[in-house]
Amino acid sequence: MLINREKECEFLRKKVASNKAELLVIYGRRRVGKTFLLQNCLQNALFFTADLSNNLQLMNRFLDEIKDILKLPPTLRISSWDEFFALLKNVFESRNNLKTIVFDEFQYIPMRDESFMSIFQRWWDEVFSKMKVKIILCGSYVGIIEKIALSQNSPLYGRRTGQYEILPLDFFDSIKFLSFESKEDYVKAYSITDGIPIYLLEFAEYKDFETALMEKILSPGEFLVDEGKFITLEEFNDPSNYFSILVSIANGKTTPNEIAADSGVDYKSINVYLSKLVDLKFVEKEFPFSISKKPKQKPHYRISDEYLRFYFRYLHVYKDLIHRGKKEEVKEKILASFDQHVSFTFEKIARQHLLRKFGVEKVGRWWSKDVEIDLVAIKNDILYVGECKWTNKKVDNRTLNKLKGKVPYLLKELQMDNLNVVYCLYSKSGFENLKESEELKLIDLEEIFK
Repeated sequence: MLINREKECEFLRKKVASNKAELLVIYGRRRVGKTFLLQNCLQNALFFTADLSNNLQLMNRFLDEIKDILKLPPTLRISSWDEFFALLKNVFESRNNLKTIVFDEFQYIPMRDESFMSIFQRWWDEVFSKMKVKIILCGSYVGIIEKIALSQNSPLYGRRTGQYEILPLDFFDSIKFLSFESKEDYVKAYSITDGIPIYLLEFAEYKDFETALMEKILSPGEFLVDEGKFITLEEFNDPSNYFSILVSIANGKTTPNEIAADSGVDYKSINVYLSKLVDLKFVEKEFPFSISKKPKQKPHYRISDEYLRFYFRYLHVYKDLIHRGKKEEVKEKILASFDQHVSFTFEKIARQHLLRKFGVEKVGRWWSKDVEIDLVAIKNDILYVGECKWTNKKVDNRTLNKLKGKVPYLLKELQMDNLNVVYCLYSKSGFENLKESEELKLIDLEEIFK
């Protein structure tokens, strides 16, 4: 099921149909659906899938993919990337209908062999760029891909003809995978699965969130139980401090001081760890909303996706209980604070709703000292400000008046007097004694699902 990947497919098909050589970099988080996208959007493409095998094993496994095409002896072995690329050149020359090659998970190759990128660059410059072929380098680990393939120091700099980061689906596309009876359950499921198709498919057969949680998240042997561990272990030789930091951030610690104190990692080295996590896209720096100038406030740190935030808040902490089959006990521990976890997801959904519904140009959060606004967005001369309430109480005038009291602080920092302010209240449980108008938008779950 390929949902809302039309833009990505259009990009790929246009590049493959061009009348020149193309060197493309396709990248994105693990499990986001890159390979599935390429397989469904490309015809007559040859895939080479890398892993952590040593170079000799890897190049000979790649060779096995083309032996039949070139009618090579089954026992033939090669010992260098130059030999492989020479044979790949023969493939292009012998098969007119095969002009597209995909190196999937290609980041593993230069990770094991630093000379690979320079060798590939030479073959691209001297041979492949003159053959009108299409070579696609597809990889996970966004930070690594950006360094080895997209940075100015990369041998590919100035040679690639396109790059595309495949992002997780937003909430509105994610729910197309699911068939829950309760709208709240869709939000809860998104707070675990994010927009990762293979995670969403795990929940696709269930009618309610709690059953899906018990059977697919809290049952020993299910892949989502330990997925977060495997994703992070591949990046770090000694993950203990990184895991402690991620647990602290998942529990709401956002500044280096807070994270160091909570995780037990020495404050003197906390920024080194945080920089590494940001480089690898496990964590992102969030700055308060601004229009042009650099914000005065220091950034907050947050885990980049919903699944990893859930994993390090709950699954990593209760992994022993889960593996001992204590799912009921773990469920009760999770549900005791789960609404707080989901409240941050609800803010994320509200930002996506502002982008879709109102076509805002920029959206984020804003804070300054003791003042914080959940949602700030801008479109032309309209400033949207909002609060999100994932509670069982209806939202009333008290929430609106508190929001109005914060706005002067925001306007003072933005230093723009000609903005028209529109207030947006997002509520799980609806509204009381409030009436929508041009300057007040009331958005509950019914409205979000329209």
